Amino acid sequence: MSEDTAVAEPEAAGSVPEAGQPNRVANLLWAIKFSAAAAVVLNTVLDLSVLVTSGPRFWRYNFLSISFVADTFLVWLVLIALVAITNRVVFSVGVLGAFVVLIAVANRIKLNLRLEPIYPSDIDFIREPGFLSTMVSPSFIIGVVISLLALVGGAAYLSRKEERALPRLWSKEVPTGRRVGSAALRLGVVVVSAALLVSTASFNHPGNPWKSIYEFGTPGWRPWNQRTNYAAHGFIGGFLYNMPAKAMSEPKGYSRATMDALAAKYQAEADRINATRTGSLDDTNVVIVLSESFSDPTRLKGFELAEDPIPKTRALLDQTTSGTMMAQLYGGGTANMEFEVLTGQSVGLFAPQMNSPYQMLVSNEDRYPSAVGWFAAHGHEPIAIHPYMTGMYKRKSVYKTFGFDDFIHDSTMKEHDRIDHSDFISDQSAFDEVERQIEATEKPLMVNLVTMQNHIPMNDTYDDPMKVSGLSGKDARKVGNYARGLAHTDDALAEFLEDLKASDEKTVVIFYGDHLPGIYSGKVKSDNPGGTMYQTPFFVWSNRGTNPVKQLPLTSPNHFLPILYEAVGAPVPPYFAMLQSLYGQVSALEQGRIMLPDGTKVSSKDLSPAARQALDDARMVQYDFSIGKRYAVATMWPGALG
Repeated sequence: MSEDTAVAEPEAAGSVPEAGQPNRVANLLWAIKFSAAAAVVLNTVLDLSVLVTSGPRFWRYNFLSISFVADTFLVWLVLIALVAITNRVVFSVGVLGAFVVLIAVANRIKLNLRLEPIYPSDIDFIREPGFLSTMVSPSFIIGVVISLLALVGGAAYLSRKEERALPRLWSKEVPTGRRVGSAALRLGVVVVSAALLVSTASFNHPGNPWKSIYEFGTPGWRPWNQRTNYAAHGFIGGFLYNMPAKAMSEPKGYSRATMDALAAKYQAEADRINATRTGSLDDTNVVIVLSESFSDPTRLKGFELAEDPIPKTRALLDQTTSGTMMAQLYGGGTANMEFEVLTGQSVGLFAPQMNSPYQMLVSNEDRYPSAVGWFAAHGHEPIAIHPYMTGMYKRKSVYKTFGFDDFIHDSTMKEHDRIDHSDFISDQSAFDEVERQIEATEKPLMVNLVTMQNHIPMNDTYDDPMKVSGLSGKDARKVGNYARGLAHTDDALAEFLEDLKASDEKTVVIFYGDHLPGIYSGKVKSDNPGGTMYQTPFFVWSNRGTNPVKQLPLTSPNHFLPILYEAVGAPVPPYFAMLQSLYGQVSALEQGRIMLPDGTKVSSKDLSPAARQALDDARMVQYDFSIGKRYAVATMWPGALG
């Protein structure tokens, strides 16, 4: 812990020398009251960062609840620990205040862009300052930094000029016994505060006292709507709720015998399906394209574009197997959609705290069942292509766990073209890289491409943004630039597919958008209620012209591979047979949303017995494959573990 210098400083104006016992006690009481009041203010700042999008109900849930008291107490624990270390109350308030303001601003930015608050797992993005800098303008970052430095500097100045003196450890005027007592008191404050704060890390462990406090007399947790969850329980309460937790609860009846029975059940279903299938993917390149923020803005109300940004893709959607994907989030969730495609698992079946399986689950495993191992076992060479930095969502580690032979990224791609003023490598360069890998490899490839061209920001990316009516100023500029980016993707995709048509190699493509971009105004969002802001197009295509025209219901991405196998008439393993059976009952599933094939949104209690059984089977298998004993991986998805 830091100490004051041995040289005695003059007492602050208006303060009383600390040698007298009553004055020393009075100053300590002042420090307690001042820090407690500051904790209330700082906690309110954090909660206000949620209030902006949460409406007046926030006030009823927070300021009149135990959650607000608990939140404030936790802020106060941090503050008094700082005071004990620095021996300066005002300065400690300034330092913690700067941190709180930084968190509140970051939370506000994330809510604006993605409609979700900051999670504990977001700390991983600190390692990617280049990515974070693309979210806001340089002038904004400079303004925030200057403001925070001014806050800390002002607090330091006031601390030296006006703050009441607390007992010093090395002042010659203070008796030795009192110095020892003061040191013991300060050390005790730090130790006790740290112990109480550390216990919050196990917030989701059974019997955690902090969670019991938050759950006493407070509205229940809102795991499927984290904005409301944070509003109801305060920023800190919502943040703690998303601390690491077990990925899934063990389903009732889980055992080797249960998994053997499920494997046999879906082996029989696979045999039934495969009896009429004569196709194969063993000699075919499989290209999975996650197109960053690809969506159809013409479906949205509240504005109109002067031209259709995706005419070629729209025509293709009518000529092959296609549909609409239900995204997990608005403005984000890229890695989660990629996870669902590659594993067949649903984020909606995990615990609500599992907001990023890549960061919180897969990256901690040596191996994880995925399509990468499955295709490798069938003679494909797996290659991942992502024209950006490798650390995002821990992809470098995740791809290794999945079993990709090669990971081609921004530094190893041959082309790095950017269109106009874009910060990101173009989709044309990304597609060219896929073609290059196909031409250079003898074996059939399994390629997983995650593009970046249409990632935000979208302010002044292109020289010729599309004209937009119904919006003005910054809102129109963002949408116009985004639409122009989509047009570039539309052209690049069409050219890519034409090149594949001309190739001697057989290739199938799964193409999908991962989410809508976080660029739309509050009015556009309110004009498009329900699930419209969570829907993107997808299609399955073959360069051999064997593209059955089929319009599919609203679909979750974990069903894409079984849909591909059905489109080409290829035999499926029992795991895909299980997913196909689930798809016939529940076509889309994300946290808080269950959609039937007819487009009806239902709750789990309203499912038919058949749908409930299919969902229970999927939950049991997902538990086994993810954090269970993996009894059934070898029989239901041979080779998936690599």
